[in-house]
Amino acid sequence: MGLVDHFRTDRLTARDWTRTDVPAAFAIYGRDEVMRWLGPQPRLAVASLTEMGERIDAMVERATTRPDYGLWPLELRSTGEVVGAVLLQPLPGDDVVELGWHLNPEHWGHGYATEAGRGAVALAFGPRGLDRVVAVVDPDNYRSLAVCKRLGMTHLGQTSEYFGLTLELFELLRPQPGQ
Repeated sequence: MGLVDHFRTDRLTARDWTRTDVPAAFAIYGRDEVMRWLGPQPRLAVASLTEMGERIDAMVERATTRPDYGLWPLELRSTGEVVGAVLLQPLPGDDVVELGWHLNPEHWGHGYATEAGRGAVALAFGPRGLDRVVAVVDPDNYRSLAVCKRLGMTHLGQTSEYFGLTLELFELLRPQPGQ
């Protein structure tokens, strides 16, 4: 299976992971300031390049069984540098599709999360044929809460349905014709 570009924006390409991405992925997921917001407790940073490689291998394997969904690296089109990742995948134990973004802190504040979110929304409502995507965000993650608002997502309140945590739930519905 060849490398897939899932979508492109003005500055970013969301594509499949490769083993050469392990150091860039570790620069994201090996950071406490990133991992403190992601997934269930305990929210621990990836401990080593070896562990990150194992996680990349698992994502590559999942891409063969569910190519329409995943967590994909965000590569700067101008330099090829991986600055973060974007996800479009069903939430655990549910068929609701989550939209999310994980950025290397060195690249926070440049609009990449919002740009990647818009690209993922276009993919979701276009080629993937979805009618709805959601985001679940830690109540204290002000950066991601702001991205949800910039994407035009509707805040539905708090939910304890996912990851065993109380999270803010946002949704975005496919625009209806004429809207």
